[in-house]
Amino acid sequence: MRVLLLGVGRIGFAMLKDLVQSSEVSKVVAADVDIQKARRIVNELGSDKTTSEHLDITDRDRTVRLMKAEFDVVASALLAEGNVEAARSAVEAGVSMVDVGRTPPSVFELDRDAQQRGVTILPSCGLDPGLDRILEGYAARKLDKVTEIRMYCGGFPQKNTLAYDNLLRYKVSWYWKRAIETSLGEATILRDGRIVHVEKLSGPGNPEITVFPEPVGECEAFYTGAPFDTIEHLGLKDVKNAWEKTVRWPGHCEIWRKLIDLGLTSTEPLEAKGCQVAPMDFLVELGNKTLQYQKGEGDVVVERVCVAGEKDGEERQFVYELIDFYDKQRDVTVMGRTTAYPCSILCQMIGRGEIGERGVIHASNIGWNAELASKFFDELRKRNILISETSVQSLT
Repeated sequence: MRVLLLGVGRIGFAMLKDLVQSSEVSKVVAADVDIQKARRIVNELGSDKTTSEHLDITDRDRTVRLMKAEFDVVASALLAEGNVEAARSAVEAGVSMVDVGRTPPSVFELDRDAQQRGVTILPSCGLDPGLDRILEGYAARKLDKVTEIRMYCGGFPQKNTLAYDNLLRYKVSWYWKRAIETSLGEATILRDGRIVHVEKLSGPGNPEITVFPEPVGECEAFYTGAPFDTIEHLGLKDVKNAWEKTVRWPGHCEIWRKLIDLGLTSTEPLEAKGCQVAPMDFLVELGNKTLQYQKGEGDVVVERVCVAGEKDGEERQFVYELIDFYDKQRDVTVMGRTTAYPCSILCQMIGRGEIGERGVIHASNIGWNAELASKFFDELRKRNILISETSVQSLT
């Protein structure tokens, strides 16, 4: 199996490590607009399966030619619109693709073309969105009617580490600007059958104290959205309540309300020593410099997915829980493990011919398919990513 990997940042590097571990993967080309970084990472990995390539994804002709050259599947660790551009090129090249990013829904406009070209495009197959959507589909298939979907997810420093001992109790495990934006403005959720807008850091239910098994313990969670995409793609017409919450260590919401009140997240430029700079731009650059994990500092990821409804006329709720930690042996962050590995697994399932559906496929459909879900979860277990399942009658 020959894989083209787009983007070799934090998540791309974790995906590269996972791909080369597979006996079925014979070659991985790590492509990035920063060729020096790509070469450095390939050299650091030291595998004869890997080479590097300079690629600007906005150069459609060059991208299509590269994809056509020799690859069975494309794995993308790009962000947002970059994945839409990559998917367009993959469809034109006739090569299937999986990505980890929060890919805009416009990617589904490629569905007909992807079917006609005989390729599979799986967008947003990381941790959140990605693994959560697969679990939502997996649970929904077990119910006759789905009435509620709730999801918690967060990645942050482990307790009793240097990474934990800072004002924010947070360090950058992927994309710092996105982490900032997670705490800003309003979230759109589904409550009692109505779409409502709620302040992320304040108002009813924010923050919510939630507890995970030790060594995590007590955390706080705040609204950041709702899985409207899962509801749409699975045709779940009975859902009355749906929301997602980001999980952080206690105190996060209070700290960020103060930073916002100070104007540090404003995008309006200020003049400082003759220069125009937006406080938000300064905060992004400052965090990128001072909030990086150092080698050996451990992160932790938690995720909880709750899907409730009816089965055989009775109320039923399925709860899935994941707690995972930094891999010291391979020096892979847990954000890398839980974001990159699902994408890598699905790429390899496509390469083996296990995913035969063509077109642009929502991640929840992988969970809905019992056979595919079973294979996917088996592969996660092989990587020691363990998800517990609890089934209860009460919906509380």
